[in-house]
This record gives sequence, C-alpha cells and structure tokens, in this order.
Amino acid sequence: MGSGTLPTNAYATLEHEHVLLFRKGGPRSFPPNDADRYASAFFWEERNEWFADTWEIRGTGQGLSADDGRRERSGAFPLEVPLRLVRMYSVRGDTVLDPFVGTGTTSLAAMVAGRSSVGVDRDAELAAAFAERAAEAAALSGELAGERLRRHREFIADNPENANYAATHYDTRVVTQSERDIRLSTVADVDRTADEPLRFLATHEPY
Repeated sequence: MGSGTLPTNAYATLEHEHVLLFRKGGPRSFPPNDADRYASAFFWEERNEWFADTWEIRGTGQGLSADDGRRERSGAFPLEVPLRLVRMYSVRGDTVLDPFVGTGTTSLAAMVAGRSSVGVDRDAELAAAFAERAAEAAALSGELAGERLRRHREFIADNPENANYAATHYDTRVVTQSERDIRLSTVADVDRTADEPLRFLATHEPY
C-alpha cells in the first residue's frame, strides 16, 4: 500500500497482470463425439469463471521459497494460471509447448491435466530443477482432481435447479449435456527416461 495508512501520499499497487491470448489459424475441428474432447470438458460453473475477463487467484504453487535463488531467475507464477489455460485451450492427450520453461510450472500443469508437454530453457540448471516437481505430479494430480470434483458437487448442492443431467463417470449431476462425459485425469507414475535432454514419461489414469 505504498507509504502505508496515512494520507495523502499512499499509492495503489499493481494488483493485476495480463494474460494475452493468440490463436494461430482458425478454430480446431474434431470428429463427432470425440472422446478426448468430451472427457476434457469443463464444468458449467468453471466455464463461467474461467472465461470471465478477470481472475482472482491467490497462492503460489511454484514450489519456490522466498530465499530460493531460482525465484529470481524465473518468471514464477501460480500453478492455477497455466492449469486453467491448459484446460481451456487443449484436450486430453495434446502437447503443450512452453518455450520458457523455467521451473516447469506450465509443464507440471500439462502433466496433471493429462497432456504432454515440451519445455525449453536456456538455463539448464533451472530447467533441471523440474525433476523435483515431476516427482510430485502423481500426488498433486489426485489432490487437484478431488478438489475440482468437490467444488462442483458443492455448486450443484447450492444450485439444485441446475442439476439437469447425471454425469457418466461420477456420482454427481451436471448442467449441460456436454459435461456428462467429463473424465478427470490423474498421474499414475512418472519415469525419468533421459538426462540429455531431460525427459519424463508420465502415465495417466482416470480419477
């Protein structure tokens, strides 16, 4: 809050950052009833939150402490940011490119969302630190899937008038037909398959 609690010289801090969205080419096309696309659907209330013009996201999720030198060498941001974008603009099994991988937050988001990823960084030491985070992917993916389903069930409980359809894979109801086949992914296992370049193989299973 600038100079504190006294008028008149306090100044507003920068509370917003912008996410710029670009599309190369036209909209993607999919076969009718494509299983990966329908499994990757978002819940109706998530759609309303994610596609709004302002997000309020708290917490970090980078796995970096304030005194960690990697924080100063990376553009650290909360895991929730790339996780939403991965879910919004890709489907299960897609490959996400992160040309400035840093500590691997975007690659981790792709991994826990059931996508593949390719990350590039000029700082080899910084990129190598992703090994620590990859090892956490299995437990993290289960936590995130459970939290996502819990929040949806709470939404349905609070808005029973919107419970129009039964979900195919979960004991819950959904608002639209396109949500019925949602299938949340979790990481079953991660194997480090190479050191140069650094490669990981994640196997996924439904939540």
